[in-house]
Amino acid sequence: MNMTRAFWSFFAVLVLSGAVITFAGHAGEAAEAAAPPAPLTEPELIAVLESDADWAQKQEACRRLRHVGTQASIPALAALLPDETLSHLARFALESMPYPEVDQVFRDALGTTDGLCRTGVIISMGARRDANAVPLLIPLMKDAHVETARAAAGALGRIATPDAVDALVAYRADAPGATRGAVNEGVLAAAERCAAAGNANRAAEIYEGLLASDAPLEVRLGAFRGLAGARPANAQQLVLGALGGDDAMFRDLAAQLVAETDGTALTGAYAGALPGLPAGGQIALLRGLADRGDTAARSAVVELTKSADAQVQVAAIKALGALGRSGKDVATLVAFLAPAGDAVAEAAREALVSMRGDEVDSALASNIAKSTPPVHATLLTLLASRRAEHAIPSALDGLAAGEADVRTAALDALALLGGPAEAPAVIGVITKTADASERASAESALNAIVARKGEQILPAVLDAMNGAGPDVRVVLLQTAAEIGTPQALDAVLAAMQDANPDIAGEAVRMLSNWASLDAAPHLETLARGEDLTPYVLGLRGYVRLAREQAQGAQKMEMLTKALELARRPDEVKLVLGAWGTLPEPGALATLKPFLDQADVRNEAALAIIGVAGKVKKENADHKALALDALNAVLAKCEDAGIRDNAQKVLDGLQ
Repeated sequence: MNMTRAFWSFFAVLVLSGAVITFAGHAGEAAEAAAPPAPLTEPELIAVLESDADWAQKQEACRRLRHVGTQASIPALAALLPDETLSHLARFALESMPYPEVDQVFRDALGTTDGLCRTGVIISMGARRDANAVPLLIPLMKDAHVETARAAAGALGRIATPDAVDALVAYRADAPGATRGAVNEGVLAAAERCAAAGNANRAAEIYEGLLASDAPLEVRLGAFRGLAGARPANAQQLVLGALGGDDAMFRDLAAQLVAETDGTALTGAYAGALPGLPAGGQIALLRGLADRGDTAARSAVVELTKSADAQVQVAAIKALGALGRSGKDVATLVAFLAPAGDAVAEAAREALVSMRGDEVDSALASNIAKSTPPVHATLLTLLASRRAEHAIPSALDGLAAGEADVRTAALDALALLGGPAEAPAVIGVITKTADASERASAESALNAIVARKGEQILPAVLDAMNGAGPDVRVVLLQTAAEIGTPQALDAVLAAMQDANPDIAGEAVRMLSNWASLDAAPHLETLARGEDLTPYVLGLRGYVRLAREQAQGAQKMEMLTKALELARRPDEVKLVLGAWGTLPEPGALATLKPFLDQADVRNEAALAIIGVAGKVKKENADHKALALDALNAVLAKCEDAGIRDNAQKVLDGLQ
């Protein structure tokens, strides 16, 4: 190594290892944050490869040279090809270089590498499609090293010169089992290269040979697809032959090719062949025609919906869902909806859900009048699932039907699509039906509409409560509570005065679960009453609102009032627990006296620990209050777990 190269090696290793050279005259500059070092230049990277730098530095140099390397880098990279730890990185850098010298490097490396390094070199030859490497690669297909032989076959397939193709094709039948798969793949790749290069005849010859051979199924399937592309004029005959055969895999591939090709004339030819195919072929071709989406096949598909073979019939029905557009097609499918539950009816239902066209929704609605009750119910469900504009009027008409399953389907449709205009009809079912199941469906529908429209539904709900029976009034009152507006709260407050004790009691429970703070004054009033149940429900609801909804001074005011209202230890414990969520030092002064009450001591202690844990140590006054309260817990509480928690918080504050 000459002096210049030695310098570059030394300098590059210093840069890659992060070393910093500081000169005494620039000590002030060195104290400043150093700018990121500039990327190494190509000479510096080459010097790294030729130095004693470690693997990490050399692999990074290889990666950089892949982007910035020129002819000057080739010798240094070539020298790494026999290196098991760096060969693959050197190859990747060389592969992307547009210099013919690289091809010669790889050819020469066949004599200097072995094992996986040699295999990698062969793969790179194939990636670069080096035609001059073909004479060297052909004998390597018989190499004793299996990976070398496989790589050679793959590379010859990618290079695909006439000599490479001939050698692969000639060797395929005699290739041993260990390499035959790679040879088959190489032959396929060669045929693809021939087709891409415009030599369709040679590609077709190769595909035909593979297709007629004993090659594995996946190879023959690849040849089948390739042959259809290489000889498009014969593709129809090839596809129909597979559809008429016994091999399900080839039928499926043929159906896929039907879906992928274009042309109305071709659609007509395939559709015309449908009647003459065996059942398996018909099923596959129907799937292909459906995916093809050309309505020219529609008439032939309709004919097969009458097939005596149930599987063919199901496939035809599904295909009609993709190809049908007219009211007549809708009527054809509607006829298969009964009896419900079998495969044919399910296929018809799915087809009607997916069918597209301006006439479909109106045709579904028009078929309702002449349908049996089960089909009527199914059509309502279909219209709703399609979000059809006919769904709502059809559902409203269905509510007047005499059949329970139709009314249930109508309610389900309104649950999905109904709004304020439809709410009164749904409420009407709740108020009038004596059937528990139907009422449950109506209640579910009303709840679904409320979830979407909320306050807009409230007038209809409140209006229906007038004159309704107790059970219905409770249901509607629950709906109003779910809406939760001030007007709904007024309705609940009024119901608390109802002469019917069931209604009044339900109203109290609703108030106790109210979600907004505007219920707080009314809950306080309940908590001040003498009757136990309203007192308990009122206080618990009041404390819940204070805990979950109130903030700051309002929360403290409500919790202070709640302590005054609490009459029994159970309620006191509830309030003390809520105080523990108030991160205010003033809460400690309120909580500390309760440590003297044995029946609520532990709850007070836990609340103190919760508050003290949120006190900021930086505020001396707050810290002193917390320390005092925690020490009181330690002095008065006997529960070991509580004492441990108090001590941990105390230690954290000190």
